[in-house]
Formats: sequence, structure tokens, C-alpha cells
Amino acid sequence: MTPEPRRIDALVAEIGSTTTVVSAFDGLAGFPQTTPHLLGQGFAATSVGEGDVGIGLDAARTMLEGKLGPLASDVTVATSSAAGGLRMTVHGLTQKMTAMAAREAALGAGAVVRYQTAGKLRDGDLREIEAVRPNLVLLAGGVEGGDAEVVLHNAQRLTALMVRPVVVYAGNSVVAEEARELLESAGFGVLITRNVYPAVDELDILPARHVIHDAFEEHIIHAPGMERIGEWASGRILPTPGAVLIAAELLASAEGDLVVVDVGGATTDVHSVTDGSPEIAAITLDPQPHAKRTVEGDLGTFVSAATVAELLPPEQRPDPLPPALPATPAEIAAAALLARTATVTGMQRHAGALTHLYTPTGRKTVARGRDLTACRLVVGTGGALTRLPGGIEMLRAAVGDGGERLLPPADARIALDRDYVFACCGALASRFPAEAVVALMRRSMGE
Repeated sequence: MTPEPRRIDALVAEIGSTTTVVSAFDGLAGFPQTTPHLLGQGFAATSVGEGDVGIGLDAARTMLEGKLGPLASDVTVATSSAAGGLRMTVHGLTQKMTAMAAREAALGAGAVVRYQTAGKLRDGDLREIEAVRPNLVLLAGGVEGGDAEVVLHNAQRLTALMVRPVVVYAGNSVVAEEARELLESAGFGVLITRNVYPAVDELDILPARHVIHDAFEEHIIHAPGMERIGEWASGRILPTPGAVLIAAELLASAEGDLVVVDVGGATTDVHSVTDGSPEIAAITLDPQPHAKRTVEGDLGTFVSAATVAELLPPEQRPDPLPPALPATPAEIAAAALLARTATVTGMQRHAGALTHLYTPTGRKTVARGRDLTACRLVVGTGGALTRLPGGIEMLRAAVGDGGERLLPPADARIALDRDYVFACCGALASRFPAEAVVALMRRSMGE
């Protein structure tokens, strides 16, 4: 006789490039009378190569129910980075202004930005876009009421593409409808959102992030069989890095300014939620979003292992490099060394720095880039930092060293997402009270 399924609050599927994880949660709906907690997780290889990512989902759920018994949940949500994740190209008017703002919006939404341009699109740019075969194109340009020529020129140039990605228009609103007509008449789907750079030194990227998330779920088939995931999920499907940033924002609302570092096999993602310190804000030259994500495509413990190894002194480089799933003590030690290097390098690249200008009135100190000095919490998530030994020490090595780089302070609190649930929490945030989801993250951090 088949036992009755156990009713739980939520199932979350995280469909990664190599591994699919299904996690079961309970105690969310009844919070604060109940304690939110992870019941268990099931793992399987992501089955893109078999032509149906649903196969890996079924296998991971079977493993989970082998531990917990049959499960039933009204809330089933998913995140995905399979088949290369959300591929985007971004196009703006100037490199330091609208193109930068468009890139911030795309990365914050969890996209992989494969190509970026500033100014008028050329024939070579169109060839690059076609080679990328993006899921989405983000088109920006011009402050409100400012330049309209370049963004309309670029809209017209996009109509010559052989591919038809969805276009998100986030430029000068004065010509938004004109751009829509150009693109829709050529067979493009077009989504219009607020200008990502409405005025000089002003970013407004959150609306574009929301539109990109909607487009990811509604218009894009990310991997073979992904439509079956859409049928399984009762809630939205998010890009996995975008879900992590949502979780970081939610945690920051309760804990204050923070950084979340995710070291993977191919990339290192760094997410920060902060407006920086008032002292640095007074001398900064670059406008920054409240929540920011950077992706280091050359920093990883497997796909990018050789590149990371080159950052080490020759006598420290592991030989051979570790496999995707290190098992022996030597493989684990090699992977941990690479993860530490990726963590430190990724944090340094994410952070800005003080620099000195020499003017007729003397030397002037200014700040460029991201100020992390107000971040009193640094959290590690992802497989490398949470599963390899020494994750806390890896993060500790990446904080302030007293130099001119604008890193988190040396006495910042360090924690690990030991249950590996931050991406799940980002997906759950739209279905359960924020306080309940934060409680899940705090529990994972050992609080």
C-alpha cells in the first residue's frame, strides 16, 4: 500500500549546469509559530545532454523522497542556470554611462552578459550578437529627454539580425514607442521598462531587473525539456544568480550591508548590497546601484581551473588540476586552493579603490568603483565555499587588508550558507513572508 504523501510547505528545484538539486522546506507558512527549516535535498546530474532537463529533476526528487518518503507541496518553484543560463547582450550610448547601467541591470537579474557595446552598432557588432545567440537583448541609450539618435539607430540595426531574441528597451522614454514599432514590425518581441540611466550619475536598474526576470520565465526556453519544469513549478522560474541576489537583498534588509560570494566550477559571482560609507560616497566618481553583482568568468575550480592556477606562484600550482567532483585528499586540497584564490581575486575585482589625482591645487583622493567598507557581513554560498574545507578562512582572506582597495573591514562577520539554500530562498521570497525566508538563511548560517 502506497503511503499518503507528506504535506510540506515548498519544493525548490535548482537546475544547474552540471547538477540538479531538489530541496524540501517546511515551517514557512506558519511562521512565527513554526520554525522554517530545510527537510532534505536530493541530487542528480543535470540532463541537458539527454535532451530533457526533466530527467535530472525526476531523479533528484526520487532521491529526496527516498530519504523523506512521498512529498506533496502546493508551492513548487525553480531556478535555472542550465544550458549557459540567461544569455544577454547589452547596448548603450556611452561606455561609462548607459552601457554600464544596462550591464548592471542585466547582471543583477542573473544574466550572463556575452557581449556589450557603446555607441552606434556596426556590422561587426551584429555578427557578434548572432554568434552569441542571446535569449535577450537589452537596449539602452540617452538620459531622459536627451540623445535619441543612437538608440533609434541601434533599434533599426537590430532588425537586420538573423536571430530574433526578445528586446528589453530601457533607454530614453521619449522614443520608446518609436523603437518598439521598428522592432515589432521586424518580428521581435519587445518589452519596455524605465530608463536605466535617467539622468547623469543616476541609476534606475531595478525595474529592468524585474522585466528581465519576467522575460526569462515567460519567453525563454533555456534548455531541452525546460517547458516541463514550467509545468512542474507553481511559481516563477528565476535565473539562479538572480535568485541569489534577491536572497542577499532580503538578508541585508534584516542584517545590514553585506557581501555574498559564490565560487563555482566555471565562474565566481560576487553580490553586494550596500550604499557604501558616507565618507567614501562624498569622494566617489562612479554611480553605483544599491545591489550589485559581478561575474568573473575566468575564476572557477573546474572549467576555469587552469586560469586560476596561473594566478598562483609556480611552486603552488596544483598538478594535476582537480576534477569537477574532487574525491581524494589531494584533489580536495587542490580544489580548496583554487577556491581560495578565486574568492580573494573575485572580491578584489568586485571592490573599488581609492586613487589619487594631481590637480593644479595639489593631490586629490577620489574613489572609483564599488565601496564595500560598510559591509559588516560576508557570506559564502555555492558548492566550493560550503562543501570544501576551510570556507571561513577563504572568505577571511578576502576582506580588508588596510590598503586602498575598498574591501569589507577586517573585522566583518564571516558566515557560510552551510545548507546551500540561498538560491532557494531567493525563489521562495515571492511566496512566503520575508521574515520566514530570512529565518531560513539565518539558520543556514548557524544563527
